[in-house]
Amino acid sequence: MRMQDLESRGICAFCPENVSVETTSPVELETKYWLVKKNDFPYKGSKQHLLIISKKHVDSLGKLSDSARHEFMDIVSQLENEKNLVSYAVGIRSGDMRFNGASVEHFHAHLVVGDTSKDSEIVRFKMSSRPEND
Repeated sequence: MRMQDLESRGICAFCPENVSVETTSPVELETKYWLVKKNDFPYKGSKQHLLIISKKHVDSLGKLSDSARHEFMDIVSQLENEKNLVSYAVGIRSGDMRFNGASVEHFHAHLVVGDTSKDSEIVRFKMSSRPEND
């Protein structure tokens, strides 16, 4: 609901000037090209859910510079090491959000650690969708 409200007001919650104002989780890491923060809406069944958000407002990986793409991989590696992650998944949706299940039209990635306790749920990640007019 909050994301739809922001979108209706023309506010991108993931643009750097809005991340601290429009989201509740603080920025945990900032680099030249990226911001990392906890997801305000973690996926059900996740033990940890971080967002790696491009500082540049683009909708696809291909629109980022080579330097930004390389730094992305460095960040994933840094998070793995700093947080002692034994296992995790990185999910990326790129391009037209009407078809990839995204809720924000700003390139970002999800780093998700599943809860491995006995009664935990499996993490589900929507990777595609149909346009609303179909």
